[in-house]
Amino acid sequence: MRLLSYGDFGRERAGFLDGDRVFDLEAAMARIGCMRPVSDTRLFLEQQEWRATLERAWDARASIPSVAIDNVRLGAPVPVPRKLLIAGANTYTHIAEAGAVLKDPNPPRKPMILAKATSSLCGCADDVIHPPETTKLDYEVELGVVIGRTARRIKEPDVKSYVAGFSVINEMSARDQQLAEHESNPFFRVHFMGKSFDTFNPMGPHLVTVDEFEWNKPLRMKTSVDGQIRQENDTRDLVYGVEQLVSYITQFMTLFPGDVIATGSPAGVACFMNPPQFLKPGQTVRCEIEGIGFVENRITAERLS
Repeated sequence: MRLLSYGDFGRERAGFLDGDRVFDLEAAMARIGCMRPVSDTRLFLEQQEWRATLERAWDARASIPSVAIDNVRLGAPVPVPRKLLIAGANTYTHIAEAGAVLKDPNPPRKPMILAKATSSLCGCADDVIHPPETTKLDYEVELGVVIGRTARRIKEPDVKSYVAGFSVINEMSARDQQLAEHESNPFFRVHFMGKSFDTFNPMGPHLVTVDEFEWNKPLRMKTSVDGQIRQENDTRDLVYGVEQLVSYITQFMTLFPGDVIATGSPAGVACFMNPPQFLKPGQTVRCEIEGIGFVENRITAERLS
């Protein structure tokens, strides 16, 4: 099934999709006698029995109103997760293209986990705001993993039961800010700030529940800018897969329902093209993953008052 968030930014409601119709999750739950508040998807995933409840809500969908998906704004499937984590340098092809420039072609010995501000999340068709603080706006298509159960010190074979589902993420960066080009010492790199501008994490269009997938089946990933393909590969390119990443992270911290992990980008990012081709206002970037869908966002210059 496909969970989603719909409505105005900051006021999104939880819903689910059947074909091209969006059904309100809270209304469906009320119909089946479940009166717990589930105004957003994170609150829903925090319910221990959410999978069974979703099946019952699905069965009741014919008895509640719906709206055409083209008539609503889709937000990030989990608008306000507790954590938004990313796996850096986690595909062989991306490491190779970086290595050609940085003279280090070796993958990390352990997963390199970074964080982004959750306020960087936006919907699958929202505008991405190009701030004046960067001239090097970059894209990265990544498989987003959404956690479905509280997880601490989880072993790799058990990870699947802790995953709610998957989504598409465009994990964007202001490379000049991320790499602190204004500093002479690489020690001062500020990944968090360079990746955390508002709207720098388009996500969507839905959260596709894990039961919809053959576990570990390779998924095709692609990015295009104004119709020109920039990235194209599949999830076999990952150095550390979903099981390894989730298990590794839970050795350090507890993951909660709704937490989001972006698993890594294939080659083809703007900063390693020759010459680099960073995103500019007026361009449109589309990231898609097989079996999930796509996010497609227009780049717009920030309006300063």
